Amino acid sequence: MKTVALISGGKDSCFNMMCCIAEGHTVVALANLRPEKQDEIDSYMYQTVGHMAIDLYAEAMDLPLFTGIIKGSSLSTERTYKLNADDEVEDLFKLLQKVKSEKEIEAVSVGAILSDYQRVRVENVCARLGLTVLAYLWRRDQEELLKEMIACQVKAKIIKVAAMGLVPDQHLGLELDEILPHMLEMKTKYGLNVCGEGGEYETFVSDCPLFKKKIVVTDTKLVIHSDDAFAPVGYLNLTKCHLEDKEWEFSSSLQDKILQLPIMTSIRWYQGNVASNPTELSQDGAGDSCSMGLVMCVPELHNSDENPTIKSDGKLFVASGVQAITSEGDDESLAVLQALSGLQVALNCKGIKIADVVSVSLYVADMANFQTINKVYKSFFDVSPPVRLCIQANLPRNVALQLDCQGHVCDEDPESNHDVLHVQSLSHWAPANIGPYSQAVMAGEKLYVAGMIPLVPASLELIRAGITAQCAVALKHVKSILSVMHNTSLSSCPMVMCYLVNIEHMQVAEQEWTKSLQVSTAEKEKLKLTPAIQYCVVPALPKQALVEWQVYAWPLLKDDEEIYDLAFKEQYPFYTITSKAQYSRENPHLFSCHITIDVGSLVDYMHIDTLCMVKQLLSEYLKVLEKRSLSSVLPLIKVLYSPTVFNYGILQKCFALGIEELANHGDSHVPVVSLIPVDGLKTRQQILAWCQ
Repeated sequence: MKTVALISGGKDSCFNMMCCIAEGHTVVALANLRPEKQDEIDSYMYQTVGHMAIDLYAEAMDLPLFTGIIKGSSLSTERTYKLNADDEVEDLFKLLQKVKSEKEIEAVSVGAILSDYQRVRVENVCARLGLTVLAYLWRRDQEELLKEMIACQVKAKIIKVAAMGLVPDQHLGLELDEILPHMLEMKTKYGLNVCGEGGEYETFVSDCPLFKKKIVVTDTKLVIHSDDAFAPVGYLNLTKCHLEDKEWEFSSSLQDKILQLPIMTSIRWYQGNVASNPTELSQDGAGDSCSMGLVMCVPELHNSDENPTIKSDGKLFVASGVQAITSEGDDESLAVLQALSGLQVALNCKGIKIADVVSVSLYVADMANFQTINKVYKSFFDVSPPVRLCIQANLPRNVALQLDCQGHVCDEDPESNHDVLHVQSLSHWAPANIGPYSQAVMAGEKLYVAGMIPLVPASLELIRAGITAQCAVALKHVKSILSVMHNTSLSSCPMVMCYLVNIEHMQVAEQEWTKSLQVSTAEKEKLKLTPAIQYCVVPALPKQALVEWQVYAWPLLKDDEEIYDLAFKEQYPFYTITSKAQYSRENPHLFSCHITIDVGSLVDYMHIDTLCMVKQLLSEYLKVLEKRSLSSVLPLIKVLYSPTVFNYGILQKCFALGIEELANHGDSHVPVVSLIPVDGLKTRQQILAWCQ
């Protein structure tokens, strides 16, 4: 993509340009914002120290430079940026708008490493201008990254220090390789960021592989901004600088030159995460759907006039029964619009806003129609959208889409209750959102995570590998996202869902899950949860992936908070019901339940009384709740089942009758059920799974 690079003169913006070029993008222009008639200003967004030498920086690269003045200040400081004409973010908007009007650009290079504040605002500006954000340094290990910069011949001087352990007289003017040992020591001693991401220090690049000429600083002026005894703040004004010629090889491209350096690229990421098992790379069927069979022929749904089912305890809420019903010749997008509008109306009737939804599961009848569905879906969720799972399911013939969701009611602004991870920048960290969804949302005590498929983060392309690598990479993405949200891990997940397109991949998925959960002996002693995991086979997944993982987590468990386990099995004439639950007596919202129904042999299918089975299943669920001894629970039950055994309409009616019977008896634990017809479950004997 043709790219404009946001530059401050510092190492991060410079090195990210190198990463962009290594990935095949072309930097066509530079852009810089600077203070007016000041050496340096305090800004949440921009590095301004050293701006007086930026013109030489552009000349050294032989690229056009677009500059702007920082007129605004930091006014909209919430997690999600809200447009404010007087905020300094709008100065960036105007600058990039100017660049776009004069140059053909598609993307913006930004050197963000750790600051969500900066990333969110750059993404906001770029979204408004239709530009892609390239942030290849995002969430990189800072020690590894700084060493990589040095190895890749980035020459940069320390021109500002502002942290305990850094002294202007001693550390200003040092090169990166000179400051590295001290920063590693200060990291151990004070917890400083090795790359200076906490504002510990700022740099100015004098030479790098992008420069056709090098910048020589011949005179500086020391300015002590704050003579604090513990953390003095000082910076260097670059008063005299000039360019000097350097050897430049014109016979090879800039990309080829950079690729010769030890720089992180998609190829190296791939080699580290995918190519460790060579046999995986040539495995047949990689990236193609290979399900248990053709999409099962299921009858039409006749009770299509039902409204969504919504249950709320005043704070948390769950909803199911949202369906886009079509007839032959109908406009599918209109049916989806009517279904989502019906959900919005039903929520509003209970005093709930659509913005309060934090997690959505989409079940589509045909993944080929997903783009049409997604276009309508996007119009309902804009800023900080909910996490999302998307799979193809064996829905009734006249149902194009089915949806269930969970939410957390906010009194005013959802940001006051929700901690949202909505990364839209391309990086080497984890996949950016490829649709209108967030990677994770923390609402109350529960962390919701989007379904993860095995994408290459820098390109969002599906990895071209077999099931072993696809399982491992998708789980790596899950773990990367969990680690950002309250430093959570898989051991904080009570329930894990693994969707596959081939039943023969089940064993590999189980093996990769076991590997991913391996922890040290000391960590095992601290584990509170034993994740329940449900595997199921579906007709297709997004981008023709072979696997999709979805988890939710309880990241805020206290050290003294005890988690209880329940497990029991009931044998019935034609099937066995097995229950497993985990819960906290101290917190009623921490409750997870996994119930399965298994048959002895295929011939037993014909002998199952569906209504009787559903009532027995509900009875087993109530037993779990009684053992739990808590008065309230708000369940959204995902009932995964095989349509070769159960008819959707009949199963739906049986659950409605069973739940109505519970309600008539005054039971407070009436669940909200979402029926999901799949190709198969963990074993050929498992015919139904109740997942909460």
